[in-house]
Amino acid sequence: MVKTLEGKGFRGQRTEKELENFLLYNASLRTTEPVEFVVDGADNWLQFHYQLSGDTNTLIVEKEMIVPITSNSFAILYQKKGCCKIRFPKDCVYESFGFRVDPKYFVDSFLKDFKELVSVQQAINNDSLFFLDKKYAALDSKTREIIQEILNHPYQGSLSDVYVKHKLVELIFHSIPVLRENAEKLLEEKPAKREHIEDAKAFIAANLDQKLSLKVIAQHAGLNEYTLKREFKKEYGQSVIDFFIDLRLKRAFEDIQNTDKKITAIAYEAGYSSAGNFSNAFFKRYGFRPSELRK
Repeated sequence: MVKTLEGKGFRGQRTEKELENFLLYNASLRTTEPVEFVVDGADNWLQFHYQLSGDTNTLIVEKEMIVPITSNSFAILYQKKGCCKIRFPKDCVYESFGFRVDPKYFVDSFLKDFKELVSVQQAINNDSLFFLDKKYAALDSKTREIIQEILNHPYQGSLSDVYVKHKLVELIFHSIPVLRENAEKLLEEKPAKREHIEDAKAFIAANLDQKLSLKVIAQHAGLNEYTLKREFKKEYGQSVIDFFIDLRLKRAFEDIQNTDKKITAIAYEAGYSSAGNFSNAFFKRYGFRPSELRK
């Protein structure tokens, strides 16, 4: 199945193919302005995602967690029922390949061969989110070679299905050891300043009523402002200030939903001098106005 993707600021296509226990996809997209797609999960799935080009951010809606995905990388993700939003920056040239696999089939067929993936099995058993933390593994030439063999093979009909499924199994057995090596490398690196970045995040969350500046947050974390901005964005996928604003808006959402406070008072507590500015920021974040939440 081929689906054309076209709208304001973007154009591309997505191809999908169903096989027994697998759903393959290959997507390409070009943007001329920032674009966001909402992806609804009809059922729990385990996904192998290969980002061939383009940098994106994936927002896991239920967890309010942003996962940055860079070009030339891949990872395994497990997502329970729910949805996510994929955010594409301006002038993005994006291409991805991947497949979703039935979690039970994966556990029964492959997990015995990869004992280090116990965290994936735990996520499936607990019906909780799983993704490779911190950094995705870089694509190597062998990975790209297998993907191209899947996309460009000459076979048709049932022979095509047999060939593609064989290559998917080959891709799984090649990918997991690469992920293992990447995870081990990250553990060895123990990135400097992570504890400072976590301290900055906790400081922001504990001081939502204060007029925090980047300088104040950096001083508390024991970093200079440039390092804080760079490392915070790398760690959490958004800027320090955007994180601060998001937390305030989240608290405002809860106050509107669960208290009788006036919206003007909630707007002031969220750091906005006018209800109009607050309403615009709230709409940009959630897709509806604060007054609509109270109806």
